[in-house]
Amino acid sequence: MNYIFEQGTKNAAKFILLHGTGGDEHSLLELARFIDPDSSVLSFRGNIQENGMNRFFKRHGLNQFDLKNLEEETDNLLKQIKEISVEKNILLEDWILLGYSNGANIAAHLLLEREHGLSKGIFFHPMSLGVKNHSIDGKDKTVWLSYGNGDPIVSKESFDELANAFESNGSLTYVYSSNQGHELTMTELESAKAWVNNL
Repeated sequence: MNYIFEQGTKNAAKFILLHGTGGDEHSLLELARFIDPDSSVLSFRGNIQENGMNRFFKRHGLNQFDLKNLEEETDNLLKQIKEISVEKNILLEDWILLGYSNGANIAAHLLLEREHGLSKGIFFHPMSLGVKNHSIDGKDKTVWLSYGNGDPIVSKESFDELANAFESNGSLTYVYSSNQGHELTMTELESAKAWVNNL
């Protein structure tokens, strides 16, 4: 999996960046710098190609996900995160997963369905993938999720199902909601920034 690593200052945030469909490892760098200009970033490019667009796992149509491939790519992502963390001498619990859309979906799945030291996430416009294979204790985890009432891709039911999954496993869950669509807005980014500053 292609990635970029940029070292920040010692006590700044450390972000793992996971882009949306059609993005790449450069797509969220500016966003991460807005949230914390001094942050370290590990930014991945999804392995999957869909009509020339990068994704983190396959689908058969809009919101019709290939769950076997989802599990394979989640394991691949976690393996690479662990390897790079050792190489860069960064503890897993020090990272903040930061994903948008497709990237947010695999990041949320990683927190909900795998045992590891990762414990914090910022998920812009995620949805439930309808998977519950494991009961992971989330009492040491905290997440920030955003939802737009005008989002044509993420339904309120699917978003609520994901938020409830985090709340049910004990994760400290903050939800930012607005009347926007699937795009990112400045007020949304400012909310995520304030959440990071309060960690």
